[in-house]
Amino acid sequence: MTNKKLPSGLEPKGSTPTFTEDTLPAALLAEHALAPGRWGVLHLVEGRTWFVDLTTGKEHHIKAPGTVTIEPEAPHKLRLDGPIRCRIDFYRELQPASSSA
Repeated sequence: MTNKKLPSGLEPKGSTPTFTEDTLPAALLAEHALAPGRWGVLHLVEGRTWFVDLTTGKEHHIKAPGTVTIEPEAPHKLRLDGPIRCRIDFYRELQPASSSA
């Protein structure tokens, strides 16, 4: 997940505020996954954190400035490694245009 780039054909769907270790939602430290068709990019602005890929069990140590691409439906969590500042940008897969007959 860490080295992947976003695929083409996505549209931006918003961003979180910038979080610190004190404001990071507890849900991001627990197992969670993005919905089908939803992608995320974690931007680590300051500090270090662990991105835990719960599908593979691999833990990726991320240092600022760094990013992690998060795929749809892939279970993951963060594990803090001291003070941080980060935000997450969200994207969604474009829906095919419906054809009317």
